[in-house]
Amino acid sequence: MTEWLQHWLDTRTRLRPRTRNGYAEHIDRYLTPHLGGALLSELTPGLVQQAFDAISYHTTPTGDRLSPATVQRVRATLRAALNTAVRERLLPSNPARGLRLEPGTGARPVVWTDQAVAEWRHGGVRPAVAVWTKEQTRQFLDFASDHRLYALFHLVALTGLRRGEVVGLRWEDVDLVKGTVRVARQLQSNRGGLVELAPKSAASRRMVALDHTTTGVLRRHQWRQQQEAQARGQEWDPREFVFTGARGGPLAPERLSRLFRKLNDESGLPPVRLHDLRHGAATLALAAGVELKVVQAMLGHASIVLTADTYASVLPEVAREATERTAWLVLRDSGRVRRCARARRGRRVLDSAWTHPGPISTNSRLS
Repeated sequence: MTEWLQHWLDTRTRLRPRTRNGYAEHIDRYLTPHLGGALLSELTPGLVQQAFDAISYHTTPTGDRLSPATVQRVRATLRAALNTAVRERLLPSNPARGLRLEPGTGARPVVWTDQAVAEWRHGGVRPAVAVWTKEQTRQFLDFASDHRLYALFHLVALTGLRRGEVVGLRWEDVDLVKGTVRVARQLQSNRGGLVELAPKSAASRRMVALDHTTTGVLRRHQWRQQQEAQARGQEWDPREFVFTGARGGPLAPERLSRLFRKLNDESGLPPVRLHDLRHGAATLALAAGVELKVVQAMLGHASIVLTADTYASVLPEVAREATERTAWLVLRDSGRVRRCARARRGRRVLDSAWTHPGPISTNSRLS
């Protein structure tokens, strides 16, 4: 199995770097230790089930038990490798099908309400995925307003661009006259370097509209970037990346995440991940009354179901407004409704005193 899993990974030539790294981690950390000594031809559903029962008790580097969602992803890696073995007629069927595993449901965004913040400050209770309220988002942007990469955080917080997409933006993708950003590429880390890739899907290749404030923020960022290039004795290149390191080079996604985490800590706001700004952008857009289909296009999702299921977190004020609207819709004419009900009851009393004469002929109906 060790040889087959490595062979399978080596022959997957079209994998993205992050996907390849994820498969390699699953193989090295979980599959090889539990199945590596077995012969491919002798693999059975019972043996695979036994291995995954043990894998489910693994712990993460932070000491937490492996989540069911992670176990499901490891199973998906094994199934893909064994499906290839079935296609090459090395196995009659896939023994990784039909495993009994705990369902892995993705964590849904939780809003940092006052109660959630109080629980975090007193007991360290922190949701797996959390988003800021509009006030908290505004506080962070105010705090980071003087940072050289403020425009990046502003753009992500309002449009929900992915980390790789925002660091992969070039100025040729930004139209400051029309107020649009074209998502045409992304940057990913690969073995210590950066690689430029196409967006992860056809839906991810999209045009994102900008509001006037964000357009102005990008104009100021462009001016500052030109000043930085001039101070380094370089000529500013309009074809280069929109967001760069201090020396003008491309910005690594992991470095950006570390910078955001540092600013988050310094701001005193409850913790969120950089990717959670994407969740927050969708949540705030829905709170502003933006249609779900428009939010789906903004995020670059192929399915509106994914947008609704994952990103439609309800802010407290939106929930209250929804209940008020529902009550108003039902009760706005309650007085008139009660009067009509009394009138209908009166008509039923009169009708009950009248006996139906039976079938009516056409002639009598006309007369």
